[in-house]
Formats: sequence, structure tokens, C-alpha cells
Amino acid sequence: MQREQRRSSRGLGRALAFSGALALAFTGSGAAFASSANSVAAAEWALNTLNVTQVRNLGAHGAGVVVAVIDSGVDPNQPDLKGRLVDGVNLVNPSDPTSDYSDASTDSHGTSVATVIAGYPHTASDGSSYGMIGLADKADIMPVRVSDLSAIGSYGATVAGVEYAVNHGAQVINISLGESSDISTPQMTSAINMALSHGVVVVVAAGNDANSGNSASPYATIPGVLDVAGIDSNGQKYSFGHYGSDVNIAAPANSIEVGTANGQYSTNSGTSFSAPWVAGEAALLIAAHPTWSSGQIVATIIDNTQQVASGTTKSGQRYNDDFGYGVIDPVTALQASEPSSAANPLGGPAITSNPAENVKNSASASATSGTTPTATAGKSSSKMPLIIGIVVAVVVVVGLLIFLLSRGNRNRGGKGGPGGGGGGGGNGYYPPQAPPPGGAGQYGQPAPGQYGQPQAPQYQPQQPNPYPPQQQPQQPQQGYPPQQGPGGPVLQQRFVLILCGDLCGPSLVGWS
Repeated sequence: MQREQRRSSRGLGRALAFSGALALAFTGSGAAFASSANSVAAAEWALNTLNVTQVRNLGAHGAGVVVAVIDSGVDPNQPDLKGRLVDGVNLVNPSDPTSDYSDASTDSHGTSVATVIAGYPHTASDGSSYGMIGLADKADIMPVRVSDLSAIGSYGATVAGVEYAVNHGAQVINISLGESSDISTPQMTSAINMALSHGVVVVVAAGNDANSGNSASPYATIPGVLDVAGIDSNGQKYSFGHYGSDVNIAAPANSIEVGTANGQYSTNSGTSFSAPWVAGEAALLIAAHPTWSSGQIVATIIDNTQQVASGTTKSGQRYNDDFGYGVIDPVTALQASEPSSAANPLGGPAITSNPAENVKNSASASATSGTTPTATAGKSSSKMPLIIGIVVAVVVVVGLLIFLLSRGNRNRGGKGGPGGGGGGGGNGYYPPQAPPPGGAGQYGQPAPGQYGQPQAPQYQPQQPNPYPPQQQPQQPQQGYPPQQGPGGPVLQQRFVLILCGDLCGPSLVGWS
């Protein structure tokens, strides 16, 4: 987002006086991280503010939840993200997508966002644990690169990125970038609504222009998204952060320790880095409650804030325009009861699935370190007993037919006449089967126009047809039993091949 400050400008932490401001009294296990030998984690003040030690005591890690980071890409060599990245895409040019999702931005923007969500300390050369601790440290990151040198994405790339994320199994989408132009268009609204209706939790950064117009993020105008403002380490409003009636929630934004490209670390500020804390909390809740709807996940986030926990405000009531419903409180949210309504309290389209269902049947959500499952895996071995049985039965039947024919010829006391011609067999194949639906998750591709914007199959890798064409069983001519004729052994072999069809497969290749 605009006006984000890096380590060099950390001294600009000016306090902004605002009407009705309340300095929050943060509690938690501050000593646990501050005294850590891991200097990166020790610099993450947000871990103490959000009481991440207690989050871990509750067994919450967000394991297996897929969070799409629609941003400048993610560096696959950042050690704190090892094993956390699933297949991603580069959509900088939406008409020519590639698999190179590496982070090309000058400030490692997308990589930084990803480490806040799912960073996990790596083992340093001296054997110690070193690096970022993300809020959902076992969630999976789906890198969706829509910009190059900065955190400014193009309208077309972002639309394509949202569609790609939904079609490839994302359960949470984090958008921490600005746009090169106004994106309040039917196409963008359609793409976001597509995500919301498929049970995806959509988290966006509110922006950093409080002192220069304070305009709302165009994403915030779309009902159903979580629009995230920022706080500093003192619990005050982040000085540059957007405020207004569109703000839904707040999270740490100032002087955030982040992992950058090539295994480096830095400090960055902006609501770009408050949004991923909320995305991380969503991942924790989805992992803990896989049957809950995305509306229940959103309701649990906004109804269980630090202000609610302290009694400053009531559940379901906005606190103010700086924090929306309040500052996130993952510990309280993880211990909350299931909301009675499945609907998204922030509005949006009807929800047709829960977040956990989006990864079912999604081959593209397999970790890059693992093997992508294919539709043909195990096919031959599972059919082998059936193949053997059919072959044995066919051989027995053919042998019996030969025996009966030869016996009949002997009984007639003369040589059999020349064999009759075999019946016409057509082309010998059924039409090839249609390929199975490719990588769009349980719900596949919506019909064109269903969400106002046809889906973009060009961004979804086309799976090869795993089912070879089946051979058509060839019938003999009516009224004539199979005859041996002069070429008896060849006819027998061909008869076996015809009856075996697809099941016999390569084992019969080369038979004449």
C-alpha cells in the first residue's frame, strides 16, 4: 500500500491525536518472545500484543489452511516459508500467466506479507532456531503475483488473481496492495463476490493515506470483505492508517518485523502488514472449525476483539472508526462458541460452501515440495485382479468354442469349408471420454455469467485426459458362430484382444 515506512523511517512514529482515543492495555506473554534467543522473533512486538504463546497453548497453528497472497509474489528461497508454499502463479500479464511467482518488488512486499501469516523459524547454521513467527505458522501460502516492482497491482491482474485463488482451493485471500486505477468495477465486484459465495474469507488492507485525503480502499466498498486498519505498539491508531465507517477491524501495523527475499529480514509499517494478522487469525479459526461457514469465521473475528474482551464495547457493536469492531484477539476468538447464523455479518452474496471445502479435489493446492496427485495414480494395480479374471474367462470360452467346432466338424465327417468373413466392426472405439474437471475445487468452474464475469480457465492448468479411449467390443455377424477358418490361431488371439478391450491395455500390444 502507499506510504508504507521501512526501517529507515522508523523514527517517524508520530502519535496522531484522535477524538475518543483509548490507549489499550495489552497483556500476554511478552517475556516469552522478548527474551528469546531468536532476535527476529524478539523484535515481533505483535506476538505479545496478540498473545501468540497462548494461541500455541490452545494448539492453534492453522495447519493445512490455504491462504492466497495476492501481491508482488513470494520468494521461494525465504527459509521461514520452507514447506509452506503451494503452487502459485504469475498474472502480471493476465493473458500470459506463468508459474514464476517469485517476488520482484523492491521491498519484498509479498514475501513480507506471507511471513507475517505463516513464517516459521528455520534452523540456523549454529543449530539454533531463527526467523519469523507467523500467526498461523502451519498454514499454506498460495503466491499470486499481480505486480512487479511495487505493491501496486493492475486491475486486470487482480481480478484474474482472485479468480485463480478461488478456482485453486484458497480458503482465505489477503490483498495488501493498492491499484493503479480505481477498481470499483463490476468485474472486480464480481470476482470478490465469487470468492465470498464460495466460502472464502477475503481480507484487505484499509490504506495509509489518513493524512492525505483519507480515501477508502476501493475493496472496502464491496460488502463482505474484512477491511483492516492499523495500530501501533502502544495500542494507538497507526498514524498513517486510513480510518472511517468502512473499517471493520484493526491489527498491528507499525514497525512490523518481516522476512524478505534471500533470507533477509527488515522492519516495515503500513496496513499492508495489519491485514495478514487478520488473515492469519482466519486461518487459525478455519483449521479449528472446519465445518463453520466463512460467515461464522468473520463473525467470530469481529465479535471477539480486545475491546469486547475488556468490556469496553459489546459483541457485535462497532467501537469507533479507527478500529471498527476492535483490535483482533485470536485467543478469545479461538475459545468462542459457534455463531448461530452462517451468514456473513458484513454482507455480501449468499455463501454456498464452507472454507474447508474449497481445497477438496484441488490438485493445485499440493505443496511444491510434494507430489501433485494425478487421476491415473494406482489405476493399473487396482484393476489387475479383474484383468486376470477376464483373461482367464476369455481363454476358457475360446478353448471351449474351438473344442465344440472341431468336434462338430468331425461329426459331420468332412472338412469344414472356408471360414466366413468376420462381421464389420466399425471404428473399434467409443468416443474419447471428456476430461475430468480440472483443479477448480469441489465446485468446479461456475457457468459463464453466473457471477457477472466468466471464469478464466486459461489460469487453471489443463489436466490431461487420464482415461484412454475404450475399445468397442466387436460383434460377430448375426447367425454365424465364430469360425476358425485357415487363420484360426490369429482369430483366437484377436478375439481375446477384442473382448479384453481397455482392461487388457498395454499387456496385449504387439499381438497380431
